Amino acid sequence: MLEIRKTVVSFDEPDILTVERIVTDSDEKEALTFVKKVIYNRILHSQQGKLKSHLDSAGNTIEGFTRNNK
Repeated sequence: MLEIRKTVVSFDEPDILTVERIVTDSDEKEALTFVKKVIYNRILHSQQGKLKSHLDSAGNTIEGFTRNNK
């Protein structure tokens, strides 16, 4: 699962040509394939090893919860 944050994805020349072809042909199926295979995978790989579980928070969450809800 991806972390919700700003991410920059770079494209090389073949990617730009693919996007140009998709837009020119109005090819919705190819556009979805490009998003899944290229864009999503690049974002996923850029975040690998950086994801944190909500269970990995620092400190005692019970104490923080009770302190914040008095």
